[in-house]
Amino acid sequence: MADVGKFIIRVLKEEKKSLRWLARESGVSNSYLSQVTRGLFKPSPEVLIKVAPCLGVEPRKMFEEAGWLKPERPKKAKAKRK
Repeated sequence: MADVGKFIIRVLKEEKKSLRWLARESGVSNSYLSQVTRGLFKPSPEVLIKVAPCLGVEPRKMFEEAGWLKPERPKKAKAKRK
């Protein structure tokens, strides 16, 4: 199973943002987000949809990290026939 909490922490560190910042921006409580990042809770789809734009990712990416969707494979370009 994927770990969405670790993903959230990784993105926050890369962006040099805090969990409190994410709570303010997303409208999700800091204590709840803290529990998600520690693996105590698995967030609902609604929470992931609120958090995704703050982290600069699509909601689908959050669902993949939560283990609800399989990662999309890049589509291969079709060769043109002459």
